[in-house]
Amino acid sequence: MEQSSKVAFDTNMLLNIARFNIDVFEETGKLLGKAEFVVPRQVIQELDKLSHNGPKTRKEANVAKILIEKRHVKIVENAEKGADEALRKMAPETIIATNDKELKNSVKKLNGKVLYLRQKKKLEIC
Repeated sequence: MEQSSKVAFDTNMLLNIARFNIDVFEETGKLLGKAEFVVPRQVIQELDKLSHNGPKTRKEANVAKILIEKRHVKIVENAEKGADEALRKMAPETIIATNDKELKNSVKKLNGKVLYLRQKKKLEIC
């Protein structure tokens, strides 16, 4: 039986869905095979806040929320204050999908794996 990878998405990666017209969930599946998708509750809260911003950001946040629901992404609860802290805590056993340079570097320091968008169209893992 094929083992599935767990992948947690941060806010900026989810905003890339509308920003660059890329289905990060589909592309992650192509790259990793079977994968379980999760999002910390804090990321959902950030998307909710962003959905009240200007029209472009509102659209990006709403598209992300729709796709999270459509793909049945599991929303995970934790005690961390912010989204980045929640994702760092998940890093040892979860691949973190982000293009945030600071988060990416801190996950790598924890020997975690990072999934990131390269050239606005292709996902890679490091």
